[in-house]
Amino acid sequence: MSDQKLLDMNIGDLEIFQLGYVYKDVEKQAKIMEQVWGMPKFAILPDNKNEVIYRGKKSVYTTRIAFTRYWGKQIELIQPISGEGIHQEFLDNGHEGLQHISCMVEDLDSYIELFKKNNIEAVFSGNIGKQYFSYFDTTDSLGFLLELQMTKKRSRK
Repeated sequence: MSDQKLLDMNIGDLEIFQLGYVYKDVEKQAKIMEQVWGMPKFAILPDNKNEVIYRGKKSVYTTRIAFTRYWGKQIELIQPISGEGIHQEFLDNGHEGLQHISCMVEDLDSYIELFKKNNIEAVFSGNIGKQYFSYFDTTDSLGFLLELQMTKKRSRK
């Protein structure tokens, strides 16, 4: 991909909202981060089961997620529980730790199309309630996955 194509994407104004980490055990990792780094106590959510699109195929995917705020950003810890998804792939490849950064956008579909035009496919997409997300495989050029999120507003009738 040429540098000009990247510049044409004009994503430089997006603000990093979240740092996403993937671990085999989020409860254990949350305690480590709280004790070693003094992070505020993580809120550990009940396991969440969702339908997602993972590398072009539908999947039912369950995760355990924990959140806190640190460094002025949301810190998300993710533990895959069942199903196929990008987080399990990360663990299967022998990794744990920082996997993605996330930015909020107002029109996720426009970014999906923009990335697609620049030969960067969404490798994992779905929603949790009104929160819609897509992960893009930018590991070759950025060294991590880029996630874009959008909160769908309730339509007024």
